[in-house]
Amino acid sequence: MRLPLTQQAPPAQPALSPEQQELMAQLRDIHEPAPLAWWPPAPGWWLLAALIAALFILAALWIQHRRERARRGRYRQEAVHLLQEVDVESPRATEELNEILKRVAVTSYGRRRAGNLTGQQWVAFLEESGGTPCPADARTALLEELYRRDRFRIESNSALQQFAIDWVHRHKQPTRFSGRQVTAEVESV
Repeated sequence: MRLPLTQQAPPAQPALSPEQQELMAQLRDIHEPAPLAWWPPAPGWWLLAALIAALFILAALWIQHRRERARRGRYRQEAVHLLQEVDVESPRATEELNEILKRVAVTSYGRRRAGNLTGQQWVAFLEESGGTPCPADARTALLEELYRRDRFRIESNSALQQFAIDWVHRHKQPTRFSGRQVTAEVESV
């Protein structure tokens, strides 16, 4: 009679020779390595930590740069708001628009460079610093209608208002003046 596989006796082990018995006596249990310490970290972790620190520093510098740029450009937003509030149908509209343009120019370029300009020199300065030509109606308003309240045209004032808004957005920042010089000139106003 044959027994099922689960009930069969295990195969008999062959007898060991004396050399094998001696080698078996030298065997010891497996020793597990000591657990890895968390400190000091591997070089890859140091590299990752340095990369993360560099990213945080770059992000902080980028945020600071954006805030500084927004702070420096705030005068543009305020000037555009003031220009948009001017009523172009008013007899004083040309004068008000010119005054706002002059204030922005003095703030940006300093009183010495932009404060004393009038007439053609003022128009040429606006065209040069803004990078766009002054429309004919806006030029007429600045050259002919600026100091005459009895003579003004709504079309000229509208053209001057649009040119002024474009100029405030587009004018280039001067490179000759440092921030201290411009600030000192503005504070002396």
